[in-house]
Amino acid sequence: MHERQGTVDAVVIGAGIAGLMAASRLTAHGHSVLVLDKSRGIGGRMATRRVGEAVCDHGAQFFTQRTHDFHGVIEPAVHDGAVAEWCRGFSRDGSIGADRPAADDGHPRYRGVRGMTDLPKWLAARLATQGHEVEVRTTAQATSVAVGDDRVRVTIEGQNAPAEVVEAAGCVLTAPVPQALDLLAAGGSLDQLDAHAIERLRTVAYDPCFAVLLVLDRPSLMPEPGAIQFGSDAPGPVAWVADNQKKGISAVPALTVHATGAFSREHFDVPPDDVAGMLIDAVRPWIDGDPRTAVVERSVHRWKFATPTTVLPDPFVAASWSPPILCCGDAFAGPRVEGAFSSGAAAGMLFAERLAGGSR
Repeated sequence: MHERQGTVDAVVIGAGIAGLMAASRLTAHGHSVLVLDKSRGIGGRMATRRVGEAVCDHGAQFFTQRTHDFHGVIEPAVHDGAVAEWCRGFSRDGSIGADRPAADDGHPRYRGVRGMTDLPKWLAARLATQGHEVEVRTTAQATSVAVGDDRVRVTIEGQNAPAEVVEAAGCVLTAPVPQALDLLAAGGSLDQLDAHAIERLRTVAYDPCFAVLLVLDRPSLMPEPGAIQFGSDAPGPVAWVADNQKKGISAVPALTVHATGAFSREHFDVPPDDVAGMLIDAVRPWIDGDPRTAVVERSVHRWKFATPTTVLPDPFVAASWSPPILCCGDAFAGPRVEGAFSSGAAAGMLFAERLAGGSR
């Protein structure tokens, strides 16, 4: 296999919000960084896609901000037109139409102005203007992370390109933890790392999630503000349903339906069309008309590692400090978007200090 060679200070695997924040902290301290993502775009589970004429958020649906650091990012993102407040609460009672008032707990829920990918795109654009050496590369899949001579060697495979090996002083892994461990195993590195840290990482588990996107031929019957967040004790297969038009990102009515973790685990290997049929039946009360004709297009996405069910209390876990190999993301010190932000920022900051000669 022909290989190309390259060298940077740090490789960040994953271009979601955790990876982008880790890269931001590293470049702010003058380090060269390569960010890799196997997908065609950035954002990770902050994902938006087109289905016909509709625009649908099919991963994370909104985010909140409760910490000073995250507020310091969201405020300029709002000013720049990348982020907007959506609402201050969602219905949880399964109401139809406007027969019940929208829930309001006074705490803002935010969305991307054009979709949830807007925030990571805005972060990536700011990263590119920081004046330091940074590259964000998509459709580039890391296949192994190997350790040797206090350096890491990351093997990358891209579309229609020879394999590439990049050597770096260290690596930040923001992929779901089982995938991060697979990369380290593929590089033959596990026995060179902190055994206690590896055992802790092996305790992290995730729920899968089916996301079904339904483009409608007429407005839905969803209550304001356009979404229902079902409680964990709610019966049925649906955890979340939202109308992307009422949310403000789609020109045409289109529902995003998220299945519960229990339903998604049970039906993980069921044909996607069968899963879609079951979830359409479950949200039929919010579809105006017969779904056989009212649903004009549909798409099914299966997230294997959607929601951490085990969250480690630390903002990141160092599988090694010589060289630095840090695992971070939404399974560390708090789930969801803000948790991933804080985790990536903390990992990037400590990594930068380590490269600068700080002790741990």
